[in-house]
Amino acid sequence: MLKQNQTTEMQNGQTRRRFISWGGAVLVGLASLATFLFMLVRMLFPSVRPEMSGRFNIGLRREFPSGTIRFFDKEQVYIFADSDGIHAISAVCTHLGCVVNRDESGFICPCHGSSYDRDGKVLKGAATRNLPWHPISLLPSGHLEVDKKQVVKLGTKFNI
Repeated sequence: MLKQNQTTEMQNGQTRRRFISWGGAVLVGLASLATFLFMLVRMLFPSVRPEMSGRFNIGLRREFPSGTIRFFDKEQVYIFADSDGIHAISAVCTHLGCVVNRDESGFICPCHGSSYDRDGKVLKGAATRNLPWHPISLLPSGHLEVDKKQVVKLGTKFNI
């Protein structure tokens, strides 16, 4: 009886070994196809998103006469212009990142009470670092640009 089943399998051309081999090959092929399709779709959506450059336009130089103080809310930067030049001070508290408010003596953090003088030097409170100053450059178009990714020495003013 055993020989009869083996003979029937041989006549049909289908053995258990051949069936398992083909089944395995089909599964590997389907897995490879699924992987290929997944990677193809994945390439359409980059995993690294371009981040903001940190540079932003603040306007023309003539818009900043001596005595001008302007706050750029979206960028969280104060721009000051005086007879010595123009400078940009970050409005982000160095303690926990709250936005500082300007008053007549300098800056005050509403979150934890850190206070800074007019140049952004820490006077008291939880903050241990001064407010950073950012460079300002003149573009060929005549506009001024602040680069928040760069920090310059405290007190650096730009005569543009």
